[in-house]
Amino acid sequence: MTGCAGQPGSGTTGTAAGTTTNAAAAPAAFSFTDDRAETVKLDKKEIRVVAQEDAANALMHLGIKPVGIFGGAPLNGNPMLKGLDLTGIESVGEVFGEVKMEKLASLRPDVIVSTFYTGDGVLFPGGVYGFQTAKMQNDAKTIAPILAIDSTKPSSHVIERFSALAKALGADVDGGAVAQARTKWASAVEALKSAAKQHPDLKVLAVTPAQEQVYFAVPDLFPDLLDLRDWGVDLMTPDGKLVSSYYEAVSWENAAKYQPSVVLVDARGYTLGTEALKKYPTWNALKAVKAGQVGSWVRVSLNYDDYTRQVQDLTAVLERAKNV
Repeated sequence: MTGCAGQPGSGTTGTAAGTTTNAAAAPAAFSFTDDRAETVKLDKKEIRVVAQEDAANALMHLGIKPVGIFGGAPLNGNPMLKGLDLTGIESVGEVFGEVKMEKLASLRPDVIVSTFYTGDGVLFPGGVYGFQTAKMQNDAKTIAPILAIDSTKPSSHVIERFSALAKALGADVDGGAVAQARTKWASAVEALKSAAKQHPDLKVLAVTPAQEQVYFAVPDLFPDLLDLRDWGVDLMTPDGKLVSSYYEAVSWENAAKYQPSVVLVDARGYTLGTEALKKYPTWNALKAVKAGQVGSWVRVSLNYDDYTRQVQDLTAVLERAKNV
């Protein structure tokens, strides 16, 4: 049994989780070097994968279906796994930072796949996402080696790295549905570049709204924003005191400190959504909000399908936006 090469977003139809449908396409041996410069080599064709929820999102859209997933929510209610075929996949943890070691061991994984990030907020030196403590991560490593992708790089690069891993696991990432998704994404990026070029005077600010404070994002430290800046979007950098390397935080009384032409709202499920934001007077005082020039961002996009929608949505906002 192995990470399987099936249709993106659906795993492999008609097979058990983790089973390759085309054994001839699988490599004779598995070898991959992750973004920590750690290499895993296995002398077997069939690789059983357990993945953290973010990594599972990326891999399943590339045709690799893990045998187990751990994350911060039950599988069927996990927003990172929405729309994916979870049939036959076992839950290895449903609370952030907690992994059920006995369950993990029972699945006999050959590799565990996750992400990591650098900068403020790292839980412990060498930590990867999904493990609360170094001991927990080390316990997991005694069961199977861990491969981790750096999720602080531009999102386009993160997807490419997961594509390389999926290819090493036996997926066809150069043709079929994956190639189609990549082509559609590339077309959407070109349209966004064109819109940004046609509206060079539009200042764009990315925010993460919370109950007590609003956080202004530093573009250089977020994967999606790094891409947007490379593609010509004029992203504002907050100039106040930073609460971490990632954000400037202010009270809601000062939420209108900056007046961008377009505001991008953090779209993760546990942040305040646009409906909840309507209750905040200072939010409504933003000229961009009054003009309806509001988009979204997800911090890091992990697959071409979702990223294409994000890019298309922002393009639509830029095309109708005016300098306010």
